[in-house]
Amino acid sequence: METTKSTSAVEQKSSGLKKVFWCFVALALLLAVTFIVLVWTARPKPPLQLSVADGRIFQIEGVTYGKKHSIGEPALIYEHFRPWLPRGIRQWLEPRHPKSTITTDRPALVVWVNALDPKGGTNIDCQGVRVQFVDSYGQIFAADTSSWHGGQAFWRVGHIFYVYPRDEQQLNLRIVPWRTNFASNIEIQNPNPVQPARWNGKPLPQVKTIGDVELELTQLTIRTNGAPPQSPGANSRNYYFEHHWESPTAYFEPSWKFRKDGNELSGWIEPEWIAEDPLGNRGIRLGIHQPVLRFLATIYPKADNPSAAPTVATLPSINLYHLASNIWWNTPCTAGTNAIVAMGICPPGVHVFMDGEYDTNSPSGMGAVRGGARSGWTGQSWRSTPLQVKHKDGHYTPDATIYIRAPDLKEPERLAVRLKDSEGKYWEAAPEPQGSPQGIHPFMLRLPSEVTTVVPEIVLLRPVEAEFFINTQP
Repeated sequence: METTKSTSAVEQKSSGLKKVFWCFVALALLLAVTFIVLVWTARPKPPLQLSVADGRIFQIEGVTYGKKHSIGEPALIYEHFRPWLPRGIRQWLEPRHPKSTITTDRPALVVWVNALDPKGGTNIDCQGVRVQFVDSYGQIFAADTSSWHGGQAFWRVGHIFYVYPRDEQQLNLRIVPWRTNFASNIEIQNPNPVQPARWNGKPLPQVKTIGDVELELTQLTIRTNGAPPQSPGANSRNYYFEHHWESPTAYFEPSWKFRKDGNELSGWIEPEWIAEDPLGNRGIRLGIHQPVLRFLATIYPKADNPSAAPTVATLPSINLYHLASNIWWNTPCTAGTNAIVAMGICPPGVHVFMDGEYDTNSPSGMGAVRGGARSGWTGQSWRSTPLQVKHKDGHYTPDATIYIRAPDLKEPERLAVRLKDSEGKYWEAAPEPQGSPQGIHPFMLRLPSEVTTVVPEIVLLRPVEAEFFINTQP
């Protein structure tokens, strides 16, 4: 009797263990299936492909919206330790499609593309094209700028749009090679469609009073950039080759009158303007189909207008004839509420800055870009430790240049430099059009050869601003 009870207990225990085992098996299978489904659904979709007229196959890797944009494969070990790794390990760790990032100062749409050779399918250069959107009216919106990313075997470009048909769910993307000028189109998903705001505009003309001056927006004229001339001319046959990078975009150009006491006001620069539409687009070329546009005008005094641009600081006299090396002042001064430093003047050449200071250990290869602007900036970054990246900016210039450091200059105020020659005549130093990285503002001395001695004066330019809501449709 005791043996029977013992056998029954063993069988019950064995049955209980089997149930637990099969429960674990079922749970493991469920987890495995869940994992496979997640991996399968999370795998990147193959990029859209578009064959363009010059034979290349363009791949649209992705479309991102916002201020911070990234695409590609992250590779933390490769990115942080690459300079110190043996060549073989570097090649093994290097991602096939490296990660690229773009940061914009305001929300933008970025279309990431690369290109393939149709014969071998290998990655090739994807530049030399116009990338555009075409809306439901047939209006063309060109990329505002682009950012090239490349290495030894892979290249991509991020085309940045601040203006595009934001209200359309599907965006009609067009790629036009410079060499052929034939377009290819493909539809892509809009990652951030919007609804237009409700604005009330008024007809033209409109007048705004700012203090004791008046700014009048008198009319809007339809312009088209990148379009061929309407009538043949001496240079019309070369027009396309000179403007191959431009998209034919129609837009409204405003005309202005700036007055005081009923008279045209002199001593001021032509109004700078920008437009906005109810979709959130902001730029110059917004198309011609929005019923209301908001125009923002900013007018700066000329640097040689002493009544509107008072002197902030007077710097030491400069003899340009004997300027053969850098002259440093490092003079601090205040321009309104802005703390600035007049660093010094340098002869023509390449001048490199790091962390806001002049760098005497200038790296090679930071000169002018071939075929680029007369003056400008180039940059160089490197990883000094696995956790630290350093950066230098080099300014190349064919002219003697005054450098002023003002990292916290408040918008919309600007700095300017006027030059008083030995006869008391004023000349304006040319500001660098490519900006002021690290808060370094270059001002280039482009003067007649007979002007050899000047006294620089730093001035602060405070603008007059006004906005207008305009009905654009009759």
